[in-house]
Amino acid sequence: MGTFARSAMTTFYTKGVKPVIFSMAPDKVHDDMITHGSWAQKVTPAIGAIESLIKYEDPALVTEAYGLTLRNPLGLGAGLDKNVAIPGILQMTGFGFLTFGSVTSRVCPGNPRPWFHRLVDQESLVIHVGLANGGVEKVAARLRELKAQNNRHYSALPFKMSIARTNDTHTGDVYEGVEDYVKSVRALNGLSELIELNISCPNTMVGEAFTSPENLDTLLTEVDKVAPSQPIVLKMPSDKSWEQFRELVDVALDHDVQGLTLTNLRKDRDSVTMDPAIKGNLSGKPVREMSTDFVRRTYLHAGDKLTLAGLGGVFTAEHAYDKITAGATLVELVSGLMFKGPAVVGTIAEGLVELAQADGFEKVQDAVGSRADIAVATD
Repeated sequence: MGTFARSAMTTFYTKGVKPVIFSMAPDKVHDDMITHGSWAQKVTPAIGAIESLIKYEDPALVTEAYGLTLRNPLGLGAGLDKNVAIPGILQMTGFGFLTFGSVTSRVCPGNPRPWFHRLVDQESLVIHVGLANGGVEKVAARLRELKAQNNRHYSALPFKMSIARTNDTHTGDVYEGVEDYVKSVRALNGLSELIELNISCPNTMVGEAFTSPENLDTLLTEVDKVAPSQPIVLKMPSDKSWEQFRELVDVALDHDVQGLTLTNLRKDRDSVTMDPAIKGNLSGKPVREMSTDFVRRTYLHAGDKLTLAGLGGVFTAEHAYDKITAGATLVELVSGLMFKGPAVVGTIAEGLVELAQADGFEKVQDAVGSRADIAVATD
């Protein structure tokens, strides 16, 4: 039933829904999704029924990470739901965990609109949001509200809260930036299963100050002092040489960082054809190979000292499996939902089991890093 339902929903989305929403401005589509989804998720019987139809569950998918037992290794990446507005809708798609944010210590209006632009033929979204969100205090209150509701259809999945430096005219030097992050870490302490420090948002007026080893060390030293109850994950930049990237990995290894999300948006736009007047950076397909390469190099460098999540251009089970065999325990996606529809998560999950078992693995997690040496050797 699940396979048939996912196939039917994918056909309905690609033939019926997608042509309509892709004819609309992507900013409006995103805003409408948040507005209508926040109401729709309150119909919990419907949420539960749809989830049971399109999700895919198999013991071979169960994944252990950060002391958590996840129903599968697939997660929503940060950026789609900044303020934890639609966790019930997102849970319905069959993810194993959800990432919300990035959230900042101060309310942040973001960059001037438009925030999104589609490159349909190149399977990419150009992102120029600039961390628009309601601020950490609002989001912390929202998380407390969700915990108080204790409704499994409203959100039963582990959360990862992504934190970034506020993007506004009040930003100062590196030490002000450290204080900005630390305020958010304190506010979210104990309110999610994981905290992600997004050090690599490229669409901000202050730039990526904490993608230098010295500044990252300063930041993590102060976060270590806070000692939040949740494991700390870093969201890493994409446009670095391996030597520069490795320096950041080594700084993380010197601190209480337990994982990395690889990678953020691609700043180099030479790989796509687009109007140069459009502002923003690339998601989706242009990030795919770059992020997988960083996964395998980091896995070979750090081994099991860090839990890796591969992010970027995951539209199929093969894309996800490439990241897993390169060394990613977890795989995240965002653009895949837009281009392939909500049933893509279950479709990928089912395909992962088939791919892993075809390679002789009992569980998908057993395949982590199994081709990392081969991949690097053929670069």
